[in-house]
Amino acid sequence: MGVLRHKEPKMNILKRLFNNEEIVEETRKNAAITDINTDMPPIDEKTIENEINNFQYIFDHLTSGIWLREKLDGDLVYASKGFEEILNLPLTKIYKTLSLRYQMVHPQYKKEVTANFQSVAQGKTVQMLYPITDGKGQKKWLLEQIIPRVDNAGTVTQIFGMITDVTHEMDIEEKLNFLANYDSLTRLPNQKSLFEMLDNNCRERTTFALLYLDIDRFYVINNSLGYQIGDEALKEIAERLSGLTPEDGYLARLNSNDFIMLVKNYGDEKRVYELAEKILRSFEKSFTIQDYVLHITTSIGITFFPEEGERRLTLLENAHTALFQAKRQGKNNYQLFSHSRDISSYKKYVLDRDMRLALLNEEFSLYFQPQVEPSKGFVVGAEVLIRWQHPEWGDISPAEFIPLAEENHMVNQIIDWEIEKVCSILHEWKKKGYRLYPISINISPIRFMKKGLVEFVRTQLEKYEVNPRYLELEITESSLLKTDQSVLNILKELKNLGVKVAVDDFGTGYSSLDYLRKIKPDTIKIDKTFIKNIKSESEIDKGVVASILFLGKRLDMKVVAEGVEEKDQLDFLKQNECDMIQGFLFSEPVPQEKYEKIIQVGYLKAVQKSKKKGSMRENRNFYRFELPFHVHGKMTIAEVNNQVVQVGSTPILIENFSLGGIKILSNLKLPVNSNMKFKFEFKVLGEDIEVHGKLRWIEDELQDVYSYGVLFNLNRTLEDHMARLINRMTTLRITNQPIPNTEFVYDQVTVFFNKV
Repeated sequence: MGVLRHKEPKMNILKRLFNNEEIVEETRKNAAITDINTDMPPIDEKTIENEINNFQYIFDHLTSGIWLREKLDGDLVYASKGFEEILNLPLTKIYKTLSLRYQMVHPQYKKEVTANFQSVAQGKTVQMLYPITDGKGQKKWLLEQIIPRVDNAGTVTQIFGMITDVTHEMDIEEKLNFLANYDSLTRLPNQKSLFEMLDNNCRERTTFALLYLDIDRFYVINNSLGYQIGDEALKEIAERLSGLTPEDGYLARLNSNDFIMLVKNYGDEKRVYELAEKILRSFEKSFTIQDYVLHITTSIGITFFPEEGERRLTLLENAHTALFQAKRQGKNNYQLFSHSRDISSYKKYVLDRDMRLALLNEEFSLYFQPQVEPSKGFVVGAEVLIRWQHPEWGDISPAEFIPLAEENHMVNQIIDWEIEKVCSILHEWKKKGYRLYPISINISPIRFMKKGLVEFVRTQLEKYEVNPRYLELEITESSLLKTDQSVLNILKELKNLGVKVAVDDFGTGYSSLDYLRKIKPDTIKIDKTFIKNIKSESEIDKGVVASILFLGKRLDMKVVAEGVEEKDQLDFLKQNECDMIQGFLFSEPVPQEKYEKIIQVGYLKAVQKSKKKGSMRENRNFYRFELPFHVHGKMTIAEVNNQVVQVGSTPILIENFSLGGIKILSNLKLPVNSNMKFKFEFKVLGEDIEVHGKLRWIEDELQDVYSYGVLFNLNRTLEDHMARLINRMTTLRITNQPIPNTEFVYDQVTVFFNKV
């Protein structure tokens, strides 16, 4: 039975519960009338007391606790056993200290509980959820409902309450919330929490840096030591990174072995760089997991909000792009994402941004480089090369945009477009009655990782009614070495389909023979590096080429020599019975229309080609001053389509200049005669020169170095200034005097650009 504060008759309990003796009397009268009408004896006080005992029996066997108090601050009159069991305190102790239960409430919830009791004082029924520390020191969550009784004057005369222990339910909810928002392995915030944090920070415009960390080669640990060791390693890594996270920072596990760290209000970017270096140094200390000593490194990509992105997805993509650069730099380093850092970064940013619409806008096209039989020059096939005609940057080679496509995962769509396009072209040629030759397509190893390559190829062959032997898929040897058994299985399935398989850049890897044995390609292509050195009397390169040709014969594989540009190279390849030749000696890559004319003729002549100089090179209207040495300068993009852009500068070398323009050298491929305006800065005779102009012609100067002709946009004042400088330098040269206070560069051109 519940414990009463005072010893008193049970009849009084009923009176206190209802706080009205008239109700009791009315109950008696009603009971007596009922009894008379039913010929039953009247109900006496003992019967009523039995009913009260029944209620108390029910209350005492509820898991909830029932209590009654007179007035808001009055005595506790009644409490059930459940009340005592939930609080884990004897009620006699609570009676002695009326505020004891309030003292049990957790501090952070006391304000809320007080506010709810104030609502009760106003006659309102309330329900509240709060934690307490019970008499045994255990944390419990209570759900309490309080009902006040108010008289006609609006005064609270009694309050009734019921408390329920919902600790178990709250524990389950907490676990569910934890699993929803935190990673169960590392106990760090998970992807969901990270995305919410990023979205909030972006909305609040809170300045922060985002560090994208990827544990290098972590799959090796999982594959060699098992996932249990890998999981323990991730816990240790998370703990180490947590210790390095700034107080105002945030660390989350994005997925697998990727972590994201936010640094808010970093102030100076140097603070972020120092943190990245500190993280890298911390990984120099090995991890010991179950007696295994693990040497782990991490790569980091960094981007900044809001300068480099104002949305969560953009920031994560930019940081991942920077991370990819760190991986390409050899791992265990950090790289920044900044499209405004220099022209090269800006160009990558624009290409990455516009690539998603390029397919829809039909900006991609296919060029065909013929493959010929070396003795007679008969056409035997072609390698298809994709080109991108960008509206601002002009013709973009695959060497520039395919690596970007691999980063942003567009490469799969591009390759599928190539495969379908080639099949449709072969179908078109078949309808026109042209003789068909095999067409070779370069396939990124990333495409092999996406399911459905074999099914896609089969569908296109059937759709366009193409014989599989006219389709050849190339994978570079260096890329092949990074793949796993599943890729080799796909290559075998393609061969079973009838599609030819070629290994490109053969000879550059270190386990070529093993892969030849595993996949048995139809064709191997000798890397142009070896072909280039044939003319240099290099016996090693000649020996490598001859050995590959001999190997191809013995293994019944066709061998293609790439990059053939010299007659001497062709003669050597003929002597060693090379199957096919591909290179500028016969033909550069040509558009579809021109290749169609080639296959109708059926053969090509070997023609030694000489480099053509730009037609505008000598067409200046002003005297051109040839500098004794290259002058160091800077170039940046000032406008694109008459819109000002903010782009960092890129180093250049200046070879000569006049009032009308300058000739510069750069290691960047830039658009000529486009809607871009450039700004050039350099220093001669101690004076800083800043001029604007457009690029008018381009030449291949050296490998990966281009020369450009620049047409100035001068005003009268700057033109007069330039004229005085040219006259002074001309006078100094005539008198055999050095040109002072000029930033000459004495390094070779390639050395200079390798340094920058």
